[in-house]
Amino acid sequence: MHRSVLASGAVMLVLAAGCSGDPAPDPTGPSSEPSESSSPSPSPTPEPFDPQQVDLAEQEWQFATVYQGPVEVPLEGGEATGGFGQWEGKFEIGEDEPLYVDIDDDGDQDVVASISFSFETAPETYQWVATTWFVWLNDGEQLTQLPYPLAGSGDCDTQVDSVTKADDVGVVVDEAQMGWQSACAEGAGIEVTRTVQVSYDQDDQPWLVQTDPFPSWGGACPMMVEPSDSGGEVRTAPGLEPASPEDNPVIVTSGESWLGDEVDGWDFVTYLQEEDPNFVSYCGWTQRSN
Repeated sequence: MHRSVLASGAVMLVLAAGCSGDPAPDPTGPSSEPSESSSPSPSPTPEPFDPQQVDLAEQEWQFATVYQGPVEVPLEGGEATGGFGQWEGKFEIGEDEPLYVDIDDDGDQDVVASISFSFETAPETYQWVATTWFVWLNDGEQLTQLPYPLAGSGDCDTQVDSVTKADDVGVVVDEAQMGWQSACAEGAGIEVTRTVQVSYDQDDQPWLVQTDPFPSWGGACPMMVEPSDSGGEVRTAPGLEPASPEDNPVIVTSGESWLGDEVDGWDFVTYLQEEDPNFVSYCGWTQRSN
């Protein structure tokens, strides 16, 4: 009797389900309960910053020479017009391709590129004044230009032959300096090769530092105008290591540079290595006495 009641009940459930017009749930189908093994999808990993995707021909630059301080230059299509010093003219991004290199040894690719200025002598007629190479540092998220000239070519001044990637860290600058008391017509004939990287001081301020052939300031350097016998400790950059540690630096008089007013408590100087027969000009920083 008990068994027949169960059977009748089973039939009634089936009939009731059939009369409702809805299909009976499939006990073997997927459960509506969330699976214990399911987990939210991981968010996509963002693409690393690629400095080669930054078009420097469309960026705002700071243009300077070692003598004349920076002016803002918003390039469009690689060009801009405006003033520089006593001139009005145009700025143009360099013809050489940007150099992608880790210049501060942090594992990120930085950029070295050049920009030129020519002044307008007549409508649509320009005369070249200077070309300067600058470093754009990569912090992993964006590029930031250092205002200090890495190297520069100018009329009756140093001529840069090339800026290339160093074997280890930094870049190699091949350039030629004007000989002391040389006429402009003689051209720049003293060949200099130097390796430069970016070093940071205790406040994490980046500086251009020459590492080879010996420690010194790594940026562009004004030439000697008059000899001198003044001495004193010269540093590669404010707060960093001594320059020319094995040969005494002899500070000389040089063309005036805006860098001399850039850092409180420090003077920017040109020096020769003692007894250098070629009178090659190098630069560094001396702490101002109170």
